[in-house]
Amino acid sequence: MRKTRYTSRPKKKRSAVKPFLTLLALALVFAITVVITSLVKADRMMKRTPEAIPPYATNSLPPFNTISISSAGGQITLRGWLISPEKQLNRGTVIMVHDQDGNRLPYGLDTTSLIKHLSRQGFYTLCFDLRHSGESGGGMSSFGYSEAEDVIAALKWATRNVPPSPLILYGFGSGTTAIFRALSTLEELRQTGDGNDDAVKDAAKLLDQIAAVMADSPARDSDAFIFSTVEQDSNPLMFWLPYTTPYAIRLSAGSGDKQDYFAWFSSLSYPVMLFGHAHDDYLEESDYRPMIDERFRIHPDRTSAHFLEGSGHLSSFYEDPEAYLSAMTSFFDRWFPQDRDSVR
Repeated sequence: MRKTRYTSRPKKKRSAVKPFLTLLALALVFAITVVITSLVKADRMMKRTPEAIPPYATNSLPPFNTISISSAGGQITLRGWLISPEKQLNRGTVIMVHDQDGNRLPYGLDTTSLIKHLSRQGFYTLCFDLRHSGESGGGMSSFGYSEAEDVIAALKWATRNVPPSPLILYGFGSGTTAIFRALSTLEELRQTGDGNDDAVKDAAKLLDQIAAVMADSPARDSDAFIFSTVEQDSNPLMFWLPYTTPYAIRLSAGSGDKQDYFAWFSSLSYPVMLFGHAHDDYLEESDYRPMIDERFRIHPDRTSAHFLEGSGHLSSFYEDPEAYLSAMTSFFDRWFPQDRDSVR
């Protein structure tokens, strides 16, 4: 009898499926690794031990009062100082907003010379620690996302506790995007809210009192600072972290959407003073240069800048404080002269 040979086709199918399942399993493991490492990286960055305020001599500052500001619906207390002007003047109130991992003294003890200059020029200065910074409360910081709420709280405090004067927001690094987010939030509330609502009225009142923005080493969004920070201190084998950690931080801060302020900042109607270097060696050039160039194109008459030659980030004050303060004085003399009627 003739025997019939059979081929085992099912085995071929199984042999084809096995590599596919292996690749699928590896992809799944990689995806889980990306998610876990990104969340861990974000958590560590947001919960770093706050930098302590360096020891300072009380007499190294002009007269000041220690203050407390309530933020996050009363859940977080922000600590800071209100420094008075030395002269019998009230040209305005400068609200300083520091960088991630910083505190109310963004230049360390060298900040005292900046504060003295503002006081001599006739300005009140509000220096405070953002959440999870310096002496303030809060369990984490988020490169400007959640800190925008602290900026709004500081604005409200200033309108209630400082003699009436124009408000000037002065940001450093990621503190600039905290300012941008705060102002855009207030603007959106004023434009879309009910005019009879108290929150809308408060937003309109705050916006009416803001008179200028000063920005040292700004970027178009908070993610730019997160990307650069991760890129500098992450393991090269975890190449995905600079791209995924910003999203993880946004989620942790309760803000899933990326906020890009390129168009908003470029068309901002307030006078703007910019500080920095010709090249920022911390940020990607695409994260700041096009935004600054567009700002000058749209509002050349309302934009001033002090950029040192060469490279640096948040260091132009250290490198040439005299030129830095001189540029600031020129900006103040134009927009906040002692004779307010002469503003150009």
